[in-house]
Amino acid sequence: MQDTVGQTQQPMRDTTGRPGVPWGAVVLLVVWCAVEATIFTFTLRPTMSELLSDLTGYNVNPIALVLLLWIFLTIIIAGSFACIQALNDAIKAKDIGNIVSMIAVQIAVAMFQVLFLYRELVDAMTPWLAQQGVTLGVVGTLGIAFIAWVGVRGMTWFLFGRSGAPALIAVLNRQAGTHR
Repeated sequence: MQDTVGQTQQPMRDTTGRPGVPWGAVVLLVVWCAVEATIFTFTLRPTMSELLSDLTGYNVNPIALVLLLWIFLTIIIAGSFACIQALNDAIKAKDIGNIVSMIAVQIAVAMFQVLFLYRELVDAMTPWLAQQGVTLGVVGTLGIAFIAWVGVRGMTWFLFGRSGAPALIAVLNRQAGTHR
C-alpha cells in the first residue's frame, strides 16, 4: 500500500523560511487553548457543580472540579483545531471519503462546543442583553453561540492555527528518541 500522506506533506518551516517547527505558532495555539479553556471552565463551573451534586448527592470539591474541567476543556479545544487541520488536509488531498467523514466530525465538534460551551457564554451575557432590551429565545441563543464559535475558530485559525495545528500534531506524532 502506498503512503499518500507522506507525499502530500510539505516540510515545516519556521518564520525565517528554514525547515523546522514554527514554535511561535505552536506556543500561541497552546496558550489560546488554555485561555479559552479557562474562560469556559468558569462559565461551566456552576452548571457542572450543580449537575454533579444532583447526580452523586454530595457536594463536589470545587478545586478538583475546576482542575478536571480545565484539563478536559483544553483537550477538547485543542482537538477542535486538530479536526480543522484534518479537514484541511483531506480537502488538499481531494479525498472525498475523508472530507465527508471530517465534515461529520467537525459538525459533531461544533455542536458540542456550541451547545455546551458557547451557549453557556451567551447565557452568562443574557442579563446584560436583557438590560439592553434584547430577549433571546432558544434559536437566538444558539444562533449567537454558533456565530461566536465560527468567529473565534476563524480568527484563531487565521492568526496562528493554520501554522500551529500541523506543527503541534507533528510534534505529538514524532517517534520517541528521534531528534530533528
